[in-house]
Amino acid sequence: MSAAGRFEDLGAGLVGMRTPRSSIALDPGDGGRLVSLRVDGHELLGSTAPVPGRPSDIFHGSFVMAPFVGRTAHGRFTFDGVDRSVPVNFGAHAIHGFVFDRPWRVEDDLLVIDLDERWPFGGRVSQRFDLGPDHLTVEVTVANDRRAMPAIAGFHPWFRRRLADGTEADFDFRPGTRYVCDDSGIPVGTAPGGGDRPWDDSFTGVERPPAIRWGDRLELRVETTGTHWIVCETMPDAFCVEPLSGPVNGLATGRCTRVEPGNPLRLSMTLRWK
Repeated sequence: MSAAGRFEDLGAGLVGMRTPRSSIALDPGDGGRLVSLRVDGHELLGSTAPVPGRPSDIFHGSFVMAPFVGRTAHGRFTFDGVDRSVPVNFGAHAIHGFVFDRPWRVEDDLLVIDLDERWPFGGRVSQRFDLGPDHLTVEVTVANDRRAMPAIAGFHPWFRRRLADGTEADFDFRPGTRYVCDDSGIPVGTAPGGGDRPWDDSFTGVERPPAIRWGDRLELRVETTGTHWIVCETMPDAFCVEPLSGPVNGLATGRCTRVEPGNPLRLSMTLRWK
């Protein structure tokens, strides 16, 4: 049984889906965010205390990053020979795009948001959900029907370190390459393997889908059509395993998707449990 495209009104501004084993709740007004994922009665999504100086709404649930992921250095990049800039919101840099901090709208089986004046190209972002008894698939689409633009998309899920019964999480993540960053978190090179832990880093060349385990209660695999990842395990109450369509600072380095009329960017994340 699948609940693809069947939103139900949960009240308090939330919509959701459910199967006999699983349920999700979404808050369109809070950045189109997935605020709950329950499997066999266990809540898997969580939050952690905001860090001063960072946007407070990047520390809970699971949200979309678009039209860029992670940091864009000084909010500057060049596209088609034209220098561009976007507002910064993380010290000297711009972080996580422009759709996590604004309301989305429900359109039939989608959550949808138009990119605002902070993004000089226009365009829109949508999310589609497919919930089954053993998986949740979320597909994000970044589109522009009027002009070309660069784009990178990603998912930013916060997973609980402990289930309600106290069961602790661990995870298996095996990257081939780690991005080496400067003191402000901007990649300046690469190194083989994962490097030192705890991680708050970006990676590529992952050997197999990451697996998160809460003891013998539940195992969750994170599958994606993306090529890059961010993993953050430095916070006390939750951790992130984030699939991305391209690298951090990819707008500035040109490692992004060219979106244009008829050619959107699509990225999917499937959370599969057993």
